[in-house]
Amino acid sequence: MFWIAVVLQILLALAFLGSGATKLTRQKQMVDNFENRYHYPLWFMTITGVIEVIAALALIAGIWAPVLATLGVLLVICTMIGAIATHIRIKDTLPNIIAPTILFVLSVVLLFVHQPMI
Repeated sequence: MFWIAVVLQILLALAFLGSGATKLTRQKQMVDNFENRYHYPLWFMTITGVIEVIAALALIAGIWAPVLATLGVLLVICTMIGAIATHIRIKDTLPNIIAPTILFVLSVVLLFVHQPMI
């Protein structure tokens, strides 16, 4: 189970480092999504990016300090609930809802796989 948790932690960390970086560097498509599709202010994009990067770093550090993995995965779960709700609110297409849903499911799996190690 340890290796399953480590693999999930690394995969989720990579996904959220990338996602957080696109928000923090204000990539054109991300800015357009937040302003024109989601109708959220840019400061919310920045906060979301910071949370995603913190979650990713906590997941990586959690390989050696399990409590950090728990913190990281809880941040990811909360972030994905918000992402899924946003996509549903704007009546987004199914392909755009699937990605955050998969990340949410993987995060919940990690939470339960990782739990005995704490």
